[in-house]
Parts: sequence; structure tokens; C-alpha cells
Amino acid sequence: MSRGSVSERPDSGFALVETIVSLVILTMSLAVLIEIFGGGFRGIRDSEADAAALHLARQQLALAAARRPLEEGEQTGATAEGLQWRVVVEPYQPPRFASPSTTATAPDAYWLTSEVRWKPSAIARQRSVSLVTLRLASP
Repeated sequence: MSRGSVSERPDSGFALVETIVSLVILTMSLAVLIEIFGGGFRGIRDSEADAAALHLARQQLALAAARRPLEEGEQTGATAEGLQWRVVVEPYQPPRFASPSTTATAPDAYWLTSEVRWKPSAIARQRSVSLVTLRLASP
């Protein structure tokens, strides 16, 4: 046998290794893309939950403010989506530094607080939103 009849290429064993390396790089790239899109979808879901909670807090605050006569108390409830709400009506106390003449003629007023709590997922911490307003009692 002569040396010229057997041709060996110096890179003949690297085709399988190169294929495996390229598959590993492709897999890692896909994993990163899935994580990026998953984070985006989680952000969208969280912002939708935030908007729904804010809407519910505004709605409950408006309903409480529309009740006449305004009375001190607390109401609670929950929605099918897992939002828990609470509305508290408390009498307004004038500041301590107010003069006695202004507090005697001041109309009755109430603090209205609307709070909504929810947990976006099983591993997330509980979130909440609160809205507060001051309303005059009806004459």
C-alpha cells in the first residue's frame, strides 16, 4: 500500500461534535426566547389584574359614595376572579388645631376607603390597591 492511496482528512471526526454543539446552542437560544416571551406574557397578565383591581376599587368607592344617607360601617366581598374588596366608611375628625368655632359649624363628613386585594399567582405575594376620598353627609 502506498501512502497516496489512503486519504485522511484532518477534520473528518468533527462533523458529529459540531452538530451536537450547534444543537446545544440552538436549545439554549430557544430557552432564552421562551423565557423572554413568558416574562412578557406574565407582565401582560399582571397589568390586566392591576387594571381590574383598580376598576373594582373605583366602582366600590363610587357605590359607597352614592348611598344616602352616608353611614359609618364596613362592607366586604369577593369576585369570581379572586379579587377581595373592602369598603370602610368612617366619620371625619377635624384636626386638633382647628378652632372650636369652625368645628361646631362644620358639616358632617366621612372618609370612604375602598381596598382591593388579590394574589396574581400561587408563588407571587399578595397585592392591593386602596382609594380614599372625603365625602359630605347629605343634609
